[in-house]
Amino acid sequence: MVIVDAHCDSLTRAVNNKKSLISNSYHWDINRALKYDGFVQVLAVFQDPDSVKPTFNNAMRYIQEARKVENQSPFFKICKAYNDINEGLKNKKVCGILSLEGGDALEGKIENLDALYNAGVRLITLTWNYANQLGDGAETQYNGGLTSFGIKTVNLMQEKGMIVDISHADVKTFEDCISMSTKPVIASHSNARYICDHPRNLYDWQITGIRKTGGVVGINFYTEFINNSPKADISALIRHIEHICGLAGEDTVGIGADFDGMDALPEHIKGVEDLYLLFNELAKLNYSDRAIQKIAGGNFLRVFRDVLTE
Repeated sequence: MVIVDAHCDSLTRAVNNKKSLISNSYHWDINRALKYDGFVQVLAVFQDPDSVKPTFNNAMRYIQEARKVENQSPFFKICKAYNDINEGLKNKKVCGILSLEGGDALEGKIENLDALYNAGVRLITLTWNYANQLGDGAETQYNGGLTSFGIKTVNLMQEKGMIVDISHADVKTFEDCISMSTKPVIASHSNARYICDHPRNLYDWQITGIRKTGGVVGINFYTEFINNSPKADISALIRHIEHICGLAGEDTVGIGADFDGMDALPEHIKGVEDLYLLFNELAKLNYSDRAIQKIAGGNFLRVFRDVLTE
C-alpha cells in the first residue's frame, strides 16, 4: 500500500535545528518512511511569520537543503512530475514533493513563482493564518478574498501544473479559488468543521466544493483540529474521515498529518512510524481494502496524476 502525506513541516524543522531529514527524533524522517511499501511526502517550505519575515531567498535556501538530502540518500527522490513518483516508488525510494506554505515568499512577484517552479516546487498553500499578497488567511481578512496578484498566481499555477492548496485560507479566498479553478484543488491539512468547530477546519460546503474540482482533503493529526483539546484518540480522528466520506465520498479524503508542524498528536501516534495504526482501525470498522488504499494514498496520487504532468 502506498501512503501519501500531503503536508509536513519536517524539512524546515530539520534545517532550522541543523538535524538530518534522513534520521532524527522528530515526527518524520526518511528512514522511518522507508518501512512502508511506498511513501510520498509533501515537504513544506514554511517560514513562520510570527518569527521572521518570509522571503523568496530563504525559501530557496530550504529547497537547496532538500536537494542536499537527495544527494546524501540513495533512498530519497524529489519528484516534479507524476512519472517521477512512479519511478521513485518502483525503485523503493521515498518520494518528496516540494511545497511552499504561504505565498508570502513570492514577495508579490510573479517571476518568483517561475523560479520556484523551476526549483521543483509543485504545490503552494496560498496563505498561512494571516493575509498576504495573494489573499486572506484563516485568522485575518484584509483583502476580501484573492487579490489580483492571487488570481494571477492561481491561473499561472494551474497553467504550469502546480497544485493549489487552500488549507489556511479564509472563506472568501476559498470561494475565489474554487470558482476559477480548472484543475483539482486540495486542502492539504484540514479537518471537518462539523466535527470540530475550528477556524482551520472546513465547512461541509467547502468539502463538497473541493470534491467538485476532483480534489482531496488531507486529514490533519493535530489534536486541536480534531477535538479542540490537547488530547485525542484515533477514533476521534476517524470521525473526521467518516464525516468526509459520508458527505463527499471516499475519493475525497486523504492524509495530511502536519507532522512536525505541531506538538499534540493522537494517542499512540508518535510519528510516521505509527500511521499504520490508523489504517488498522479503519479495517476494524469494515472499511474495504480499496477504500483504505484510497485514503492512505490513492486519492492524492490521482490528483498528482491529473496535475503534475511535467
